[in-house]
Amino acid sequence: MSNPPTSTRTGNGILDFIEWLGNKIPEPAVLFALFAALVVVIAALGDAFGWKVQPVQPKVQLVEKKDASGNVVTQADGKPVMIPVLGPDGRPEIILEKKGDPIAPRTLLTSEGIYWMFSSMLRNFTHLPALGLIFVSILGIGLAEKFGMFQAAMRWLAQIAPKPLLTPIIVMVGANSSLASDAGYIILPPLAAALYAAMGRSPIAGLAAAFSGVAGGFCAGFSLNASDTFMAGQAQQAAQIIDPERDVLPTANWVFKGVSVFVLMVAGWLVTDKIVEPRLLAAEKKAAPGGDVGDQKTIHDMSLSPIEKKGLIAALLTMIAVTGAFLALIFIPGAPLYGEGQQTLANGHVLMSGPAAALKGEGTNALRLLEAPGHRWAHVIVPMMLFIFLLPGMAYGLVVGTLRSQKDFVDALQSGVKSIVPVLLIMFFLAQFVEYFKYTQLDRMLAYAGGQLLVSADLPIPVLIVAFILIVIAGDFAMSGLMSKFAVMAPIFVPMFMFVGISPELMMAGYRIGDSVVNVVTPLNSYALIVLAVLQKYKPGAGLGTQIALMLPYSVVYFLFWTGLLLVWYMVGADLGPGGPLTYTPPH
Repeated sequence: MSNPPTSTRTGNGILDFIEWLGNKIPEPAVLFALFAALVVVIAALGDAFGWKVQPVQPKVQLVEKKDASGNVVTQADGKPVMIPVLGPDGRPEIILEKKGDPIAPRTLLTSEGIYWMFSSMLRNFTHLPALGLIFVSILGIGLAEKFGMFQAAMRWLAQIAPKPLLTPIIVMVGANSSLASDAGYIILPPLAAALYAAMGRSPIAGLAAAFSGVAGGFCAGFSLNASDTFMAGQAQQAAQIIDPERDVLPTANWVFKGVSVFVLMVAGWLVTDKIVEPRLLAAEKKAAPGGDVGDQKTIHDMSLSPIEKKGLIAALLTMIAVTGAFLALIFIPGAPLYGEGQQTLANGHVLMSGPAAALKGEGTNALRLLEAPGHRWAHVIVPMMLFIFLLPGMAYGLVVGTLRSQKDFVDALQSGVKSIVPVLLIMFFLAQFVEYFKYTQLDRMLAYAGGQLLVSADLPIPVLIVAFILIVIAGDFAMSGLMSKFAVMAPIFVPMFMFVGISPELMMAGYRIGDSVVNVVTPLNSYALIVLAVLQKYKPGAGLGTQIALMLPYSVVYFLFWTGLLLVWYMVGADLGPGGPLTYTPPH
């Protein structure tokens, strides 16, 4: 085994090993190509060795309802009224019943399997649920970022913060910066360091507070973004392994995300002002006095011009107007987004899916709606996101002069699309892996086997939640990137947890915690190098080990606070957001 690169050696064997191991992991696109190949091999081996799994159906256990005298209550036709058996937690108890014949792996290494791999390659990619969601939502977000609206908003919020409240505001802004892609990493940490220095505080503490908000609170925030749509699409696809009618909305974690911002703000405030800054203060006082001049210049360079302030006001008013218009469309009776609806094609037909035999008219009961009926507003979440950021971004650009022509408009839209080109590349190989997983039936086999194992273990749901968060944290040291890990974990854990009554939405909330809190310490976070460069400005000779030691208290405290919030949320029983139940109960 070779040693870690000497350029980043920190003297800590464990950290050096983690960094070395992380650098050996292939790029995400290559990784998913390897996963797809691995599925082919495992399915072939399973077919050769005769592996089988008995599918089961989660069902609510029912008993006859009895009146106060102990007599069975009957319906008008004389049949007894059946009611769910409630467990100690007050929820219906779920039992597993055998469903159909055992499932065996379906190998791809046959004439039909190879034909399917080639013929479905394009369809696998274009039908990936998250593809259209991400592409459309990034148009508005990318335009607003290109014209400078997000950067100006972050600079303004950070600079108006009163000195006693500087830390919580910095953390709060950071926790909402994921909406603006990588702008949070690039702008906020150096700005926070400069602001702290100007106020006579440790610039490294400001840097740490900002980085903790941007990275450690990456999956929190007041607004929906592209990651919400991606996670919802992947979770829905995984949930339908067990329940074909199950839908997962992008808004499912919205309320939880918003409340998480305040919890992380308090946690970051505590760690910065009570743990990190006191330890740094003595060292900061010994720094060269010439550094303050540069810091003041940074603040001056980062301050908003009068035209930028006017642009932000125009953007804010436009966002209020657009949001108000959508709310009117949702709540006014008879308006386009009021009530329930069913999505249709231009010819009035609806999209159906099912086995090929069902589409030919053989066993038509297997057909189902591809786009289920529901709240009209839920069907247009992504277009709403597009206009809520597109129009304010345009208003800002018109005022500050970054939008002067239709070419500027198109260039800004293209800027957003360019930012997701690496994601599109990953998603092509991800789509092949996901569909291979389904074709071979390994997804169903793993879900049924894991679900039965969880049911037999009979662990309390809070224990399963914490265990899952820890698994996600461990996974972040092997695979960086919210979407990459979730695409691998969703088909495995969503169905498994549904067997024990954990909803896909609750699984998503746990994933948010695990993926975020470790971002500040994992060597696989490529943006950590940006923060390291700023750290070295104030602490020459600082390395990756210095940065990890600085950020480790945030990671630990964020995990405790955020996980505690989710456990309390579960005990209270409130929805995680619109269409975001905590528990899953099979239809009965």
